[in-house]
Amino acid sequence: MQGRYSIFASVGNATQPFERFLRIVDEAAGQTGRTALIQTGGRGAFQPSHADAVDFVTRERFEELLREADYVVTHAGVGSVMSAVRLGKLPIVVARRKGLGEHVNDHQLELAHELSSLGWCRVVVTPDELVACFQQPPAAVAPGEQISNQRMRELVSDFIR
Repeated sequence: MQGRYSIFASVGNATQPFERFLRIVDEAAGQTGRTALIQTGGRGAFQPSHADAVDFVTRERFEELLREADYVVTHAGVGSVMSAVRLGKLPIVVARRKGLGEHVNDHQLELAHELSSLGWCRVVVTPDELVACFQQPPAAVAPGEQISNQRMRELVSDFIR
């Protein structure tokens, strides 16, 4: 592992492997030549060839990597997305999908689209879409956004209802 990465990507801590995510990020990093670190979750057989990989990082290191990276790519987990947003980053999100065995339901897909409509993330599905994001200047959350755990709970509760 090196010190600073242009791309930090995280699959979160779900028990299901998310190899589609790993392949999308690895391919996009290879196409753009950007340095990347992927937190893989330690599940599955895929090993990135264009990015460094680590099973897990501490919470402190996770936030450090979020702050330092030009681009943050994450699964559509509320904690991961909101951590990036709180640090002023506009994360690029790949949602886990039930039909592909990546999660128990499609709540990540639904949440990703909702958070995207609020301007709190960008959603991608393919390596080409991710490459297009990496070809644009890094994006930040709109100034003045007040993101707190309480605000997030309210939004999730409203979304569930």
